[in-house]
Amino acid sequence: MRLLGIGLASLLIVIAFASASLSISPQTSYAQNSTSFASSFESLVKKANTLSQSYHNATEKAGKDNKTIIAITDSYQPKYQSLIDESKSLQPPQQFQNATSLYTKSLETELQSNNHLRNSLATNNSTENKLSSKLLSDSFNYEIEAFKQLKASGLFKIVP
Repeated sequence: MRLLGIGLASLLIVIAFASASLSISPQTSYAQNSTSFASSFESLVKKANTLSQSYHNATEKAGKDNKTIIAITDSYQPKYQSLIDESKSLQPPQQFQNATSLYTKSLETELQSNNHLRNSLATNNSTENKLSSKLLSDSFNYEIEAFKQLKASGLFKIVP
């Protein structure tokens, strides 16, 4: 079984908006201006980090009590879905659309990982456990790629 205490919560990177490097061309039309988007995105990342840490702390505290972990996972599913919906509702400037999509995919994949972990515990199916671990790794990779793209824009800086 994968280590429940290790996951995105311990590996998340916080992004910070570098307002000093912001320059918006007057000819460019954005669905949401860069400053507003950056604030919304940073808030989403903080909420996701808090949720992920809370989930992993709760499952870690449950130890090897599979029924409790299943119940915790079930109770967190709507919370993850809410973050996914919030991410999908963002209206990023065009230059951030791909990064935002990758971040949304990261959240969706983390939720899928949690659900496969739940199924693994409910059925004692090692394939479900392996899929859960793979999806958690994929989720982290989508997140890292999203942050790389944001950093490359020069409008965000990645801080440890």
